[in-house]
Amino acid sequence: MMDENIQYTFAFLGGDRRQAVVAEKLIERGHAVKLFGLGGFAASINGAEICSTPEKAISGSDFIILPLPVSKDKINLALISEPSAPAISLSDIAELAAKYGCRYIIGGIIPPEIVRIANLKGIQTLDFYVEESFQRKNALPSAEGAIMLAMEHTEKNIDGMNALISGYGRIGLCLASLLEKLGAKVTVAARSDEALCEAAMSGYQVIRIDGYGNVLANAAEKADVIFNTVPAVIFSKTVLDKMNCYPLYIEIASVPGGIDVSKAREKGMRVIFAPSIPGKYAPVSAGEYIYETVCDILKKEGITL
Repeated sequence: MMDENIQYTFAFLGGDRRQAVVAEKLIERGHAVKLFGLGGFAASINGAEICSTPEKAISGSDFIILPLPVSKDKINLALISEPSAPAISLSDIAELAAKYGCRYIIGGIIPPEIVRIANLKGIQTLDFYVEESFQRKNALPSAEGAIMLAMEHTEKNIDGMNALISGYGRIGLCLASLLEKLGAKVTVAARSDEALCEAAMSGYQVIRIDGYGNVLANAAEKADVIFNTVPAVIFSKTVLDKMNCYPLYIEIASVPGGIDVSKAREKGMRVIFAPSIPGKYAPVSAGEYIYETVCDILKKEGITL
């Protein structure tokens, strides 16, 4: 266990404006920050050391901070701000961490295989994305960003719009509430009795997602916009074939998403992919949420920043 109330060195590998906000806050607290792979965001962080390689960033660092998501292919680091840069293996990052005695790797949605490799080398992985407090906070910019996309890509007001939300987790719940306050007519599609009951008690129209897809197809073709938060293909070829008209579809869910993309394109359906919405539409707030969560999870480790 590390001593409390001392200054640490943090290596940031990859990321966007959210990670830049975290870095700025750590510098404000007197910690040292080394950066690699933050693209143009790095130059705006006063007091940080910009490194030319991951090894230079990791050398001498106590912690490694990775982006959200850590990886898109579960193998290589997601260089969000420099997507054309050469691939960096997550296993190589774990090797470098072990080489230089860095005991913690922190990130959002860390692939299980990398967790296993890191743990074998005595390196602890801390995933801020799985923290309930973070997911609650992060739901708001996700929902606000999705509504902004709907406003940008339709010719209708939100007031009076027919909105279908598939899934009623944290983001779905927040999205439904915001849309209703803006005057939208909200329908919630879900599988579980608990989610359907909760949505109905909040005053929304509800439909059950079933294996046949008839009810879902009927609700979908009446919607102006579909907001999907379910990371499973519920808008399958079968469902899409049963529809006679095709509304705007906004994909909020993580891979594999909720729609058969090739069939949707064949039908001429507009599909907007919105990964990492908070990082695009509210990066400062989203970065503050990451910083707060990192502080909380390190405090559980006996480390005060």
